[in-house]
Amino acid sequence: MIMAEEEAKPVEPAAVEAAATNAEEDAEVIKSRKRKERLEQNRISARESRKRKKTMIEELQRTVITLSRENKELNERNESLRRQLMEIGTKYPNIVP
Repeated sequence: MIMAEEEAKPVEPAAVEAAATNAEEDAEVIKSRKRKERLEQNRISARESRKRKKTMIEELQRTVITLSRENKELNERNESLRRQLMEIGTKYPNIVP
């Protein structure tokens, strides 16, 4: 039999074993709870990450549309200037190289 120091009364081995079993169960409960919390945090983090990614993709799509329009306008302006240069070259062959 084991003696408890503070009370100097005998402690039954069954009680020691029960306490150890309860401690193991408590440890399992704590481990399980921590795992659930970790998984929930991971779900939240993943959801926020997907939301940020979606926002970023939408912004990039808007940028592509804007830049595509600008590129089209610049190409049209370039073509117009080339035509004007060709017309000037036809009218004044000695001026345009």
